Amino acid sequence: MDGTPSKQFICIMNENVTYQENENDVKARAAWHYYVEGQTQERIAEMLGVGRVKVHRLLSAAREDGIVQFKIRNRLKSCLELQSRLVDRFGLAEAIVVPSAYETGNAPRLVGHAAGEYLSSRISPGDVVGIGWGRTIKAAISQIPERQVARSVIVSLLGGLTRSSPLNPAGAAVELARRLNAECYVLPVPVFADEPDHQTAFMSQRSIQDVLHWAQRANMAIISTGSFSRDNPIADYGFIRPHEWDELGESGAVGDVLGHFIKADGSLVSHPVNERACSIPLADLAEIPSIVLLSGGNEKIEALRAALSFIRVTTLVTDEDAARGLLAD
Repeated sequence: MDGTPSKQFICIMNENVTYQENENDVKARAAWHYYVEGQTQERIAEMLGVGRVKVHRLLSAAREDGIVQFKIRNRLKSCLELQSRLVDRFGLAEAIVVPSAYETGNAPRLVGHAAGEYLSSRISPGDVVGIGWGRTIKAAISQIPERQVARSVIVSLLGGLTRSSPLNPAGAAVELARRLNAECYVLPVPVFADEPDHQTAFMSQRSIQDVLHWAQRANMAIISTGSFSRDNPIADYGFIRPHEWDELGESGAVGDVLGHFIKADGSLVSHPVNERACSIPLADLAEIPSIVLLSGGNEKIEALRAALSFIRVTTLVTDEDAARGLLAD
């Protein structure tokens, strides 16, 4: 689901009364009976006149789409201690640490859950918010409730994909803007140009400069960092030729921020790939007052440490595994 209202309708049969509801409303109804009323999935299946497997799928989809959101009131003491140490070590304004996922692949979902809750309380009327991309950012957006945030603007900080994908940077900006009823600006160029001179030509276009103007006005940036591995979406989507990927690794790349590959010490890798990245100029990113970095998992430790040296981060949202790795001597 992409978060937009479903056009599919489901026939509900309840105590001899038959009526139709759209699928999002049925998800909400099932979730209400299950999480609030405490009914069993079997009983809900009877109430809705559908199979139990269908109820299970509705509840799973309700969580994934952000219809159901959970708030854990008690914070773990170990997480609070890690937060304090991260703030001191990296000069942050604040840090949020969540328990690590039992399955490592779920780290983006858990970190994104906490990040979405945090961002929901921070984005205010009149804000201009720049946004990057990635699995954790996508998960964070799904946790932000739909509401009216007057005079707010969402702007993508990097180009987009040329084919449909759930991780399209433009899609992240559009979905966040939809949830906040905000204006939205995207960069209508690819994430990477084929050649450095193509990047220069793309970014000098007047329409692109108009978007960059909004990015320069941002008072908050939401970014993530990708590890230097084949799991990085940049590798998955084939923006970089195999020999270039090998060269980046040989040059010391440990991860990327907005498509710019960085070394362990937080410096940029000297490679033409970085000159091909179509994003807000890094000097402009550095001027944004509030920069929120979202990433977690053991595989992100090296990339996170580099990102924290590369850019002045104000808020870090991560998990216990990454936090302990960052604090290790």
